[in-house]
Amino acid sequence: MADIAYRQYDPDVLRRLQAAELEVLKAFDEICRELDLRYFVHYGALIGALRHGGPIPWDDDIDVAMPRKDFSAFVAYCDEHPEMEWGYMDPTHHPECANIVPIFYRKGTVFAEDDIGWQPGISIDIFPFDHVADDAGKRAGEIRRATFLRRLLYLCYRDPLIPLEGWKYHVAKALCKIARWGIVLFRVKGADVFRSFESKNRQTDQRNAGSSQMTTFFAAVPLKSLLSADQFEGSDLPFAGTTIRGPKDPDGLLRTVYGDYMQLPPEGERVNHCPAHLDFGDGCGDVLS
Repeated sequence: MADIAYRQYDPDVLRRLQAAELEVLKAFDEICRELDLRYFVHYGALIGALRHGGPIPWDDDIDVAMPRKDFSAFVAYCDEHPEMEWGYMDPTHHPECANIVPIFYRKGTVFAEDDIGWQPGISIDIFPFDHVADDAGKRAGEIRRATFLRRLLYLCYRDPLIPLEGWKYHVAKALCKIARWGIVLFRVKGADVFRSFESKNRQTDQRNAGSSQMTTFFAAVPLKSLLSADQFEGSDLPFAGTTIRGPKDPDGLLRTVYGDYMQLPPEGERVNHCPAHLDFGDGCGDVLS
């Protein structure tokens, strides 16, 4: 049986979480506008904007895409302003951080799972996009190298969800357990893997600075996230009574990643990230306990 990444929320809790994440996005946007940094909202939240005019009804996260240069400037700004009620986080910023995708979060809140290490609070995910080789062969090599490190990083913190059936599922599950055992045996630290992963990603971006193609190595399938640099020259899109920053060609971008994204997926194929613990930082404690 394939692993399923979906849990049902109380509708009121989900609506409140979606509103709280939108507030985090607004704070992120204010910093980016102040510093003239490029980004756009991507993946599920972008689908929500085009298909629903707001969040996907069952979705519980917001992802943004950001060029490497702008991402580095954003991280530096956050590190220089620890007094903010918001913060940047990745495994190199906290030894127990289990978020393998960089996040921007609201301090004093909790959004956490039981089975992995410490996690910051209610947040948005930031996907740095790096320039990659225009040559398809060289680009494939860059993606293979990054994919190996990303999978190793993931295994440092948790067992992966395996979307396979039958004997393939059991074989993949066994291989992951062996890999997890090796990580413990050789004392591989997630922060060290993250540091190496990002160092090589930055080198790839610098080496291909003149390339017309970019992707994020944090995506499960970087080839599907391949885009042209001019996608970061987009405009605002309506979203739940406000606006969000979109890419230059949102429809074309989403069709590359998802195909017919306007078609609602069957209920059994819907995905969210419902945590075990959720605290809005308002003094009321864990609303899921």
